[in-house]
Amino acid sequence: MTLDAADLEAITQEARHCFLYEDAPEYLLLLEQWAEQVATDPERHYTAEDYNTLMRAAHSLKGGAGIAQLSELQALSHRLEDVLEALKEGRMGDRPRAHRLLIQGIEQAQELLAAAKQNHSLTPTPRYQALLAALTELLGTVAATPSSSTAPPPDLRTALTQTLEASLQRLEASTTDAERETALAHLIATAQTLGEQCAIPWLQQLAAELPKLAADLPLGELVPAVVAEFRQLQQAELAKLPTPTPPAETAPPQDSYLRIPVSRLDCLANTVSELLIGQERLTLYQQQFLRINRELKHRLEQFRPIRDQVQTFYDRLATPLGSQGVAANRHSGFDALQFDRYTELHTALQDFQELLVRIQETGADIDLLNRDLQEALDLNRQHLNSLYGELTNSRLVPFRQLAEKFAIAVQTLGDRHHKPVQLVIEGGDTLVDQVILQQLKAPLTHLVRNAFDHGLEPPQQRQQLGKSPTGTIWLRARLRGNAVEIQVADDGRGIDLQRVSQKAVELQLCPPEKVPHLSREQILEFLFVPGFSTAKQVSDLSGRGVGLDVVREQVQRSRGRLQITTEPQRGTTFTLTLPLTLSLLPMVLCQVGELTLAIPDLSIREVIALKEYTDIHHPSATIDWQGQSIPLYPLHQFLPYQRPLSAPTQPLGVGVVVDVAGQAVALAVNYLIAERELVVKPFDQTVPVPPYVMGCTVLGTGEVVPVLAPDNLGVLLTPMEVPAPPVTTPDQQRTIPQVLIVDDAITVRRLLDAVLRQAGYDVVECRDGKEALDFLLDQGDQVSLVLTDIEMPRLDGYGLLEAIRLSARLRHLPVAILTSRGGDTHRQKAFQLGANGYIVKPFQPQTLLQTVNQLLADRHAAVVTLSR
Repeated sequence: MTLDAADLEAITQEARHCFLYEDAPEYLLLLEQWAEQVATDPERHYTAEDYNTLMRAAHSLKGGAGIAQLSELQALSHRLEDVLEALKEGRMGDRPRAHRLLIQGIEQAQELLAAAKQNHSLTPTPRYQALLAALTELLGTVAATPSSSTAPPPDLRTALTQTLEASLQRLEASTTDAERETALAHLIATAQTLGEQCAIPWLQQLAAELPKLAADLPLGELVPAVVAEFRQLQQAELAKLPTPTPPAETAPPQDSYLRIPVSRLDCLANTVSELLIGQERLTLYQQQFLRINRELKHRLEQFRPIRDQVQTFYDRLATPLGSQGVAANRHSGFDALQFDRYTELHTALQDFQELLVRIQETGADIDLLNRDLQEALDLNRQHLNSLYGELTNSRLVPFRQLAEKFAIAVQTLGDRHHKPVQLVIEGGDTLVDQVILQQLKAPLTHLVRNAFDHGLEPPQQRQQLGKSPTGTIWLRARLRGNAVEIQVADDGRGIDLQRVSQKAVELQLCPPEKVPHLSREQILEFLFVPGFSTAKQVSDLSGRGVGLDVVREQVQRSRGRLQITTEPQRGTTFTLTLPLTLSLLPMVLCQVGELTLAIPDLSIREVIALKEYTDIHHPSATIDWQGQSIPLYPLHQFLPYQRPLSAPTQPLGVGVVVDVAGQAVALAVNYLIAERELVVKPFDQTVPVPPYVMGCTVLGTGEVVPVLAPDNLGVLLTPMEVPAPPVTTPDQQRTIPQVLIVDDAITVRRLLDAVLRQAGYDVVECRDGKEALDFLLDQGDQVSLVLTDIEMPRLDGYGLLEAIRLSARLRHLPVAILTSRGGDTHRQKAFQLGANGYIVKPFQPQTLLQTVNQLLADRHAAVVTLSR
C-alpha cells in the first residue's frame, strides 16, 4: 500500500488547507482573547490552568504548522509555548516584558497565517527576526527552576509579629553560650531573609553587623542588647503600618463546592429516570388495586338482596310456626311462644350473615389502605420531581455564559476587516446543559465566522441596498420540548440558491436536468458536502467549503441536527438542535391501530373530533380548521415503517392538530389513551433515528412508546432524496485493516485519514483518549492498529496506552505514538508502557505508511521508531 507523488501532494494541500481554515483560527482565537485581557488589565493574575490552556493552543499551533510545512509559524509558536511555560512555573523574572512579547508574537502569528492563506511568500521579515531574537533572549534569562524572587512577598505584619518574634523569643530563652550561638545564627538568617523579601533596610543591616559583634563581645552581654535593639526597631516598623481591619463579626456560611464527573451525573440522571418509570408502574398498580376494590364493592352490593332474603328466612325459622316440625323442644317446661327454638340451619345462616359483615368491614379497611397508598405515591412523586429538578439545575448554566465570549471575537473581526458588526444575544438566560455548551463551542465558532465572512456584505454595499452599514449577527437560545435550540443568524445577503445548484452541477453532485426539480432544502444540502463552496476566492476566514460538513458531524455526534433557512437579502439562519440528557414532559398518548405513540403537549394546538370535520369512514385529504384548510394524515400511513402495518379496525375518530415548522397539520388516530407527565429518554447512536422521533418513554406496563417531534415532521411532508451511503460487504470488512486515529487536532486527523484511506485502509477517528478507549471497549475487535497523540484532554496518549495494555482483550493491539514531542523522556516512557512505534511530527506520508505496514504485518515485531 503506497502512494504516488500526486496523491501525496493532494493530501499535503488538504492538510494545509484544513489547518489554515479550521484549526489555526480556533487556536489563535484563544490566544487573541488572552492578549485582549492583558491589554485591558495588565495586573490580572493568571492561574496555572489558564497558562495550560494557552500552552495547549500554542502547542497545537506549532504541531499544525509543522504538518502544513509553515516553518516560520512553527518556530514562533515554539517560542510562545516556552515563554508561557516559564510564566506558569514562575521562572520568568520580567513578566511585563514577557507579556508584551507574547502579544507581539500573537499579532505576528496572525500575519503569518493571513499570508499563508493568500499564498504569499513567508520569507522572514526584519520584524519577525527581531521578535524571534527578543523571545530567544528573554528565554535565555529564565531560571532553570522557579525563582524565589518571583514568589509573592509575605505579609509584613505577620513577618514581624510571628516569624521575627519567634526568633527573638528563642534567643531570649537561651541560657548557655552554645544555645545563644545557635539562636543568634537563626536570628541572623531570619533577619537576612525577611529583609530581602520585605525590603526592610534595618533588618538587612543588622543581619550584616551581628556576626562581627558576636566575634568581638561576649554572648552573655551581646544578647540582651541585640534583643532590645530588635524590639525597638520592630515596634517602630509596626507603628508605620496601617491598622488592620477587624474581621467581620458574623460571616454568612459559604457553600462548599465539589467537582463531579459528567459520567456520574449521567448515571444519576439515568437512575432518576428509572425511578420515575418505577413510579409510573406503582401508579398503575394502585389504579388496578382501586379498580379491583370497586369491583369488590359492586359484588357486595349484589349480595345485599341475598342477605336480606337470608335475614327474612332466618327470622321466619325462629318463629314458632316457622320452626314447627323442624326440631323438638328440648325444654319441655316452655311452650313455643315462651322460648325460641334454633337448629343447625339457624347457625349456618347466622355464620353466613356474620361473614358478609366482615367482608364489608374488610372493604372499608381496603378503602383506608388505598387512601394511604395514594398519599404515599403522591408524596413520593413530589420528592422525585424535586430530585429531578435539583439534578437538572445542577447541570444547567445560562446560555449567556457561552454567548458573551463571542462578543469580543466578533468586534475584533469587524475592526480587523473594516466591516462594522454587532452581536445580539437573545435568550441569554435560557438554562442549557454545561456539557452541551462545551460541545457547541467549536461549531458555533465556525458558524459565527461564517456569518461574518459569507453572510454580511461590505458596509458600502449594505448602504446601497438600504441597510444599516453595521451588520448584525444573532445568537439565540430557547428550549423546545426535550431539546435545546441554538440559532446563529445574520441580516446579510442570504444564500444564492442558483449559484449553489450551479456549483453542484460543476462538481457532478447533481445532473443538470434534475436541478429544476430540486426543492430549497435539497439545494441547501449541497452545502454540507465536504469541499463544497461557492466563494470566488479564499478569504482570511473561510471560502473553500471546509467546515460546514465538520460542523454537522460534530452536532450529529452529540445526537443533534443542523438546519439552514435563508432569504435573499434578508439573511441566513443556522439552527442547531440538541436533545437534553433527561426530560420530564407532559404528553398525550395516542392509539392508532396496534401502535401507541406519544406527542408532547407543547406541539399540540388542538384535539378535535374528526366526525365534525369529515367522514371518518372515508376521510378527506384536507379539513377546514379555524378558517384555514389544513392537511389531514392518518398517522399510521404518515409515518414510514420497514414492515407493513395492518390497518386499524376502528374508524379514526380523533384528530390531533400539531405544529409542523409553523404549519398546522392534523394527524388522525383512533383515540387518546391519556395525558401524562412522562420521562423522555433519548436513543443512543447505535441505530440511526429519524429526526421526527425525539426519544422514547416507558409506561407502567413496561411498554416502550416512541415520542414524536412534530416540528421535524416536515421531512415527511417534503421528502428529500439522500444518496445512499456505500455498502461495505462483510468480506471487505474482514479483509481491510482498520486503523484508529486518536488526536485532538482535526488537521492531524484529516491528514492521517486521507493518507491511510488513499493507501486502502479503513479509518476511525477519535478526538481524545477517553473517546478512543470507549470505542475500543465496545468495538475494539475490528481495530488492527492505533495511532495516538500524547497530549489530549480527558485522557492522554499514555493513559490510553496503559489502559490498552491492561485489557486482556486489547493488550496485543499494536499502538504507535504520533507526537511532536521528540525528546528521549517522552520516547522512553512510551516504550516502557508498551508502545510498538514512536512517530515524530511532522512526518513524511510514505515513511508513515511503511511504519504502518510493518506494524500490521507482524504484531509481535520489534519496536519501530521513526524520527524526524
